[in-house]
Amino acid sequence: MAVIALVGVPGAPGVTSTALGLLRMWPVEHGRRVLLAECCPDGGAVLAGALQSRLTADRGLHNLAASRRSVSLQDAFWTQLVRISDEDRRDDPTRMLLPGLTSPSEAAGLAPEWGAIADLFVGIDRIEEHGHDVLLDLGRNGAFGPARVLAQRADLVLLVMRSTLRSLHMAAARARMLTALLDGEGRRSGRLGVLLITEGPYAAREVEEHLQVPVVASLPFRPQEAAVLSDGAAEGKRFRESKLMRAVLDASTPIRQRVATQRARLASPLHQRMMGGPGAR
Repeated sequence: MAVIALVGVPGAPGVTSTALGLLRMWPVEHGRRVLLAECCPDGGAVLAGALQSRLTADRGLHNLAASRRSVSLQDAFWTQLVRISDEDRRDDPTRMLLPGLTSPSEAAGLAPEWGAIADLFVGIDRIEEHGHDVLLDLGRNGAFGPARVLAQRADLVLLVMRSTLRSLHMAAARARMLTALLDGEGRRSGRLGVLLITEGPYAAREVEEHLQVPVVASLPFRPQEAAVLSDGAAEGKRFRESKLMRAVLDASTPIRQRVATQRARLASPLHQRMMGGPGAR
């Protein structure tokens, strides 16, 4: 399994569209599922955006705190999921959404729960018969404050940004904050990467040099196609074959490879000795 968090930069939207695109195009092997959880404290966007309010807001993250009064977090969690299908996969049970908060005011009630929610995401394969990959939409602010534990526990954190000067400027400070959050005791974790939307003049190499963070994958700037994901625009019969969605599918490969590499590094005897784990003498 993998837990992958997506984080945005101020003034450069695109995190939720990217996360939803990954949910729809993520390769799902037999017996596995992929889950997108909207965990931005500013509120979720998929129900009113991509789904155009076709579903009522009676399920989602905002109900978890209230549900825990009567059942366990684990039991409450599974009742809050929504299946996500498209024109080609009307009965697809493998892609699920945990809708986000309906108002920023609801974030305070979840503050004591973020640690338990992070534990659930990380350990989800131990409590369900299906294997899961988990995508976390942290928006612009979910990697900081009480919800920061979600980023800290993720296998990979992707900073979603555009290749414009404005986005590069904003991303520099955000990358430093995320590096400090993820790198414990002065050790570089390697868990931070960039998912670059190629709107501006800066190439991936220039972004890497400026931020000192690797660009894991790139997506084209295709606002009309992205509007299907952000605002529920009509997608047409060949939307899945569009340039944007083909790029999203291609991006899933280096993202998964980076998670696998990171997990292999963490499991190595050398890393265990450095961290004082089971491999230490």
